[in-house]
Amino acid sequence: MANPIDIVTAKVKGVQRGMEARREGLVGVFQTLARQHGEAAALVDRVKGDPDKRGSLWPKIKIALIAHEQAELAAVYPPLARHRELQDLVERHGREARSLEDMITRLDSTTADRDEWMSLLVSLGETVLAHAAYEENDIFPTALKAIGADAAKQLDDAFKSAYKDLEASLEQAVH
Repeated sequence: MANPIDIVTAKVKGVQRGMEARREGLVGVFQTLARQHGEAAALVDRVKGDPDKRGSLWPKIKIALIAHEQAELAAVYPPLARHRELQDLVERHGREARSLEDMITRLDSTTADRDEWMSLLVSLGETVLAHAAYEENDIFPTALKAIGADAAKQLDDAFKSAYKDLEASLEQAVH
C-alpha cells in the first residue's frame, strides 16, 4: 500500500504543474494532462529517492501512467487527429505512448529488488519527462490553437471519465 504522504506529495506537485500550465495559457484537458504529468514525475522521484518504496509505489505509478496514456488515446487524440495540422503530432504521440507501455512491461517483468529494475525506472522517468515536455510545449499549445478553449474544456470531461474508468479497471486487475 502506498504511503499517503507520498500520494499527497505527488498530488501537490501535480497541482503546481497544473497551475503552471494555466499560467502558460493551457486550459481544459491540457491543464489536466499537465497536472497528471506532475503527479507521475513526483511518484517516480519518490521511488528514485527511496528505493524501499518500489513495492508500494510501483503499482500506483504503473496504473497512473497506463490509465493516462490509454485515456488520452481514447478520448483526446482521436478528436485532435481530425485536424490536419495536428496529424503528425498525434502520430508521434502514439509512437511515444507505445514506447512508454513497452517500458512499463519491461519493468513489470523485472524483479523490483534488482539493480536493473531501478535503472529501468530511471529510464522510464526520463522518458515520461521528455514525453510530458513534448506534449506541454509542442502538442498542447498547437492543439489548443486548433480546437479552441471550449473544445479543450469539453475534452477534459471525456478524458476524466475515460481515465476514471481505466484507473478503476486497472486497480481491480492489480488487486
